[in-house]
Amino acid sequence: MKSVHVLRKFSGKKYGTKKTHLGTKKAYPPEECLNPEFIKEVECSRQKVLNGKGIKFNTVDDFFSNLEK
Repeated sequence: MKSVHVLRKFSGKKYGTKKTHLGTKKAYPPEECLNPEFIKEVECSRQKVLNGKGIKFNTVDDFFSNLEK
């Protein structure tokens, strides 16, 4: 089973946390891989959620039933 902490983004490369013998090492994508428009969109969406404009679900099943609609 794959680690939950590994994300595949930015042309198939793995980014996330890596476990080493010294502890956990965080690996982030290079800054030039990030699209500035995408960053603005994510920050805008995050701000909307912080302002209370998000939808809360009681269970994961409620979330998936809402996606199917």
